[in-house]
Amino acid sequence: MSKEWLAHRIKAEEEGRRIGSVLQFCLGFSRRRLQVLTRTDGFRLNGKRAHLDRRVKEGDLLEVCVHQEEEGNLAPVAMDLKVLYEDADLLILDKPPGIEVHPPEQRARFRPTLAHGVAHYFAEKGIKARVRPLHRLDKDTTGICVFAKNAYAHQTLDRQLRDGTLQRGYLALLRGLPADPVGIIDEPIGRDPEHHMRRMVRDDGERAITRYRVVEVFEPPCRETEGRAGGTAELEPSLEPPLALAEVVLETGRTHQIRVHFSHRGTPLLGDRLYGGDSPRIGRQALHSAWVTLRQPRSGEAVKVTSDLPEDMACLIVGNEESHGGNNGTIAKAPETE
Repeated sequence: MSKEWLAHRIKAEEEGRRIGSVLQFCLGFSRRRLQVLTRTDGFRLNGKRAHLDRRVKEGDLLEVCVHQEEEGNLAPVAMDLKVLYEDADLLILDKPPGIEVHPPEQRARFRPTLAHGVAHYFAEKGIKARVRPLHRLDKDTTGICVFAKNAYAHQTLDRQLRDGTLQRGYLALLRGLPADPVGIIDEPIGRDPEHHMRRMVRDDGERAITRYRVVEVFEPPCRETEGRAGGTAELEPSLEPPLALAEVVLETGRTHQIRVHFSHRGTPLLGDRLYGGDSPRIGRQALHSAWVTLRQPRSGEAVKVTSDLPEDMACLIVGNEESHGGNNGTIAKAPETE
């Protein structure tokens, strides 16, 4: 069974430390992962097997197994996948609407998910690995979805997600204008006792932080009404609220966080039936995962991936711009990474 190794040259400041300490505190391996590495001969010092208690010297070569062939954990299902980025550790896809990222732990009937499509992609490419999605997107949310190809990459990216090194940016069309064009929503989220799927802002919920800025505002077109006594048609203000295109960055990742926070503020996502934004103009919540920035798990190099707006959201924006003779706003972009 083939293995892939990460090579680490011991630095002067690491001299005298035990191998286990270097693996855990310098390379970021969890205690649980250290146990797996010990059972599977998953590390070596200067080309030889060693014990976790062995002390290292400057210039020593510590090699760690970051991946070995493993059996898949999902049935492969052929589907068209749009790959935005791929390397030895990462697979980043552009998720369409109408499909779940991965199956819930319990499911009465089998239903293909994006993860089943990744399992098929791995099988076609000869990649012997489990499917490890880093995060979840709601079924009808589109855009960037990150998968790790091995346990080391998944653990590293999960740590980046928790410490803020990995950032995710979304684009949302709001039904109405937020009170402030730039702001932070810091409101705890928990389950709605009156609806099994819905979440709500509640004092005993988990802390949830959402940062946003309004990128473009679209006033609704005027309504055309019949003129008096057969006269020419007249225009009246629309009864519809304006739309706001907002760039949203999550500092936490609660279920339905963006949808709950904006609904709580009185500006639900356009098309979001569950949270009060139902609209005939779009058949889903207008939410798109537009960019992600992270560090490559092995090299530490900055990786930035972006995804274009899907057709249904783009058409809404173009339609609003055309109805007002154009708009000089710009679509939000991922920040530059250092």
